[in-house]
Amino acid sequence: MRTTKLTITLAIIVLGFCGCKTSHKAAESKNSPLTGTQWQLRSISSQPVAEDSFTSLPYIIFNDDGTFVGNLGCNSFFGTYYQKKQKMTVDFTGATKKLCSEMDSERAFLKGLKAGITTFNITDRTLTLYAGKEEVLVFKDEGKFLEEE
Repeated sequence: MRTTKLTITLAIIVLGFCGCKTSHKAAESKNSPLTGTQWQLRSISSQPVAEDSFTSLPYIIFNDDGTFVGNLGCNSFFGTYYQKKQKMTVDFTGATKKLCSEMDSERAFLKGLKAGITTFNITDRTLTLYAGKEEVLVFKDEGKFLEEE
């Protein structure tokens, strides 16, 4: 009987910890974490992005599994990344190859992704990617959080 009570008590404690972790993760989502957020492109090499220079506003989404996906404005892209604290490396893997009306803006965004990202910073719902000390890409969280599975 004592073993059963001990087992039930341990099960309740374990479930309690799992519940706390889930609610903590949901709370983090409201503070624009790197992952689970659709980051809208706002500038490339300190130059503001003109929304009319893209078919649709470009974005990037970093996933918990070390992959990223996004849209260059017309073409979709994907790759992998490694992040530890504020350090980051980005490995662009590929993109679709649709012929779009405005390719210069897409090329500039793609060049930024391939620029050798080394660090990032998130402040006031803004994600900035750096290559060394140079600001390469700036994104804004427009509040479009992804549903967690």
